[in-house]
Amino acid sequence: MAILGFLTHTLADHAQAAEKELAAMPELTTYGVHKDCYVVTVAEAPAEQLETLIDQVRAVEGVLAVYVTSFTREDEDPDTPAAPASVLLSPRKQT
Repeated sequence: MAILGFLTHTLADHAQAAEKELAAMPELTTYGVHKDCYVVTVAEAPAEQLETLIDQVRAVEGVLAVYVTSFTREDEDPDTPAAPASVLLSPRKQT
């Protein structure tokens, strides 16, 4: 299991709605909105699912970027590959 702490950077007028949507995702726990635009978030998921999970977070309306603040793996095979940091740190692609 991987534990990933991150700030979800949102547009200021979307922060509360984004926090609600993130809190509804079973792998995520939110800890409120900071400075009107950052949702403090923790994810618990298998390491190989982190990239998909971060993509889901980025797809939430009003989310601009995800900033990883901490990462740890527990109770996993150390040979299991984790998503590269560049995948977790890069901003959402514009469509």
